[in-house]
Amino acid sequence: MVHVLVKVSFEEFGKWKAGFTAGSSLRKEYGSQGVTVFRSPDKPNQVVILAEYEDLARAQQLFQSQEFRDATKRAGVTEPPEVTFLDEAFKLQA
Repeated sequence: MVHVLVKVSFEEFGKWKAGFTAGSSLRKEYGSQGVTVFRSPDKPNQVVILAEYEDLARAQQLFQSQEFRDATKRAGVTEPPEVTFLDEAFKLQA
C-alpha cells in the first residue's frame, strides 16, 4: 500500500468537488483504495488530499496520464497539483 499526498489549487470549490467526485472511476482504475480531502479555512481554494493506492507504479501512472491532466483542467485546477508519494513508516495510537 502506498499513500499519495496531493495539494490542489482551483478556481471554485463546488466546481472542483464535482470534477473530483466524477473522477472516482479513473482513480479506481489505477488502484485507488480511497481518499480523504482536507480543506483549510484560511485557503478556501485549496485542498490537500491523502489517498491510498494498491501500488506505487500504478499511482505514478495515474498522475502522469493525460486523463489526469484533462480531469484537473475540467475541474478548474489553476496550477499543476503538488504530488508526493509516501511509504508508511509506522503508526501510533495516540
